[in-house]
Amino acid sequence: LKNVENGEMILLDVSAGDGKIVREPVQLVYQGTVSTASSAGQPDDSASGGTRQTREPDKAAKPKVAVLNGPVPVVLTRYAAQTLYAPLRTVEPVAGIHALPLRLPARLTALYPAAPLEMTPLAAWALGEYSVVALKVRNPRSQKIVLDPRVLSGQFISATFQHRWLGEAGRPEDTTTLYLVIKGRPESAFPAEPVYRREAH
Repeated sequence: LKNVENGEMILLDVSAGDGKIVREPVQLVYQGTVSTASSAGQPDDSASGGTRQTREPDKAAKPKVAVLNGPVPVVLTRYAAQTLYAPLRTVEPVAGIHALPLRLPARLTALYPAAPLEMTPLAAWALGEYSVVALKVRNPRSQKIVLDPRVLSGQFISATFQHRWLGEAGRPEDTTTLYLVIKGRPESAFPAEPVYRREAH
């Protein structure tokens, strides 16, 4: 099973026996509020007279506030990297994270002015008022490029390259991923793309 809100993978062992056709309900409980069939309003036979009584369900505990394993930019960056490249069953679930629709150009040319890198949006996620955008970065040149997040153009909380450098074009190491953490709407943090006008003949 997969939680569509945060990408969490839930592994279940399922078995079946011959002759049993009764379907039993499955309940997934989160944030520490536990409810079981034996303690949530299920019928129970008392010891006196065989009368059937129903126990009142326990009051549900207040949901616990999600505790993050680090600062929000770090949590978002780690989640994005794991979601893109780690096996789904190993992705660390984070309460509150959800996918965002990409409203960026298919190719970003003004983001890294120091070199003509090919930068393409891959995916985006949000947690509260912060979001992370993952970009595919490719080197089209025939020479190695050392990546420096300080030369990025835009308003970002943090910027993390998957690798510190890119190899020559055509080699496996000519491509990496960039993770940009933004406060607010992602599209408002990126520089405007240049507009090219065709000259009339």
